[in-house]
Amino acid sequence: MRILSFIYYLITSLRNFLYDKGIFRVKRVPGVEIICIGNITVGGTGKTPAVQYFSKRLQKMGRKVAVVSRGYRGKRKREPLLVSDGREIFATTRESGDEPFLHALNLHKIPIIVSSNRYKGCLFAKKHFNVDTIILDDGFQHRKLGRNRDIVLIDATNPFGWGQLLPLGMLREDFKKAAKRASEFIITKSDLVSEREVERIKKYLKKKLNKEVSTAKHGVTSLCDLKGNAKPLFWIKDKRVLLFSGLANPLNFEKTVISLEPSYIERVDFMDHHNFKKKDIELIQKRAESMQASYIITTEKDLVKLPRDLSINNLFVLKIEFTLLEDNSLKDLEEIKKWLLMIKWFL
Repeated sequence: MRILSFIYYLITSLRNFLYDKGIFRVKRVPGVEIICIGNITVGGTGKTPAVQYFSKRLQKMGRKVAVVSRGYRGKRKREPLLVSDGREIFATTRESGDEPFLHALNLHKIPIIVSSNRYKGCLFAKKHFNVDTIILDDGFQHRKLGRNRDIVLIDATNPFGWGQLLPLGMLREDFKKAAKRASEFIITKSDLVSEREVERIKKYLKKKLNKEVSTAKHGVTSLCDLKGNAKPLFWIKDKRVLLFSGLANPLNFEKTVISLEPSYIERVDFMDHHNFKKKDIELIQKRAESMQASYIITTEKDLVKLPRDLSINNLFVLKIEFTLLEDNSLKDLEEIKKWLLMIKWFL
């Protein structure tokens, strides 16, 4: 494993060196501000709710926004693929991948496009929707596409990916070198660790790298049944609960449910971005029966990959919302907005 990590380090370092020196060409989309929401570690940093948060925030600032994603594990015959025009959904979860489909469900009047070639995806968004801002979902390592800002998410529960590159650790590339490319950082899931630990991470990012740092939590907003009906969160308290998910870091999902004070928890874990089949559902139901679970709980991300005809009375979805606790993000854009409002007022 150590040898494989070293080989991976050499490959990623060489690739970044070639981009840094201008040997590998960067393509830019004129007339559009591209903001990337990414990370340096694999999975579990909370990109999906963060993308939705910034999309809505920029939309409120008067921007015409689109989201472009690579559509990981989506199986489609053509690209770019329009998942949603902001009003109607045109693709299935299988075609788009789970995260873009979830964006399509939750973002209104914001087009969602998937393309493994992010440059072509951005050109498509500009041509067909005349957008002025594109949120690039998970594109920090996709250096082929030029962007105006890189917002890098740092998971407070494992900020530096055990200090090792894949497959030995969780790092996608050398942390220190990658961090220099970031415009700003957001420490996510900061409510799942101590304040002292958050301050330690923040101090490193601010003093060593001289970057703006914000902190955020992924708080529970509601518990919903399969029809979307909200139920009170106190239902979970003192109950036996079975969790199932296909997440990169299911432990954080468990920690979130623990905050609701169930009497007992068991977990069924699947691979990240898992597509659920009938045999998986049968396994989950058997496990729930054997532990006498009052409720079975999953995530929004997993819900979109469940069979549409699924009917389990005690299955609920935990909805999570990205909330900035300390907000130092998009500072220059907020300043520009204030100046424009002042000019408009004087005129």
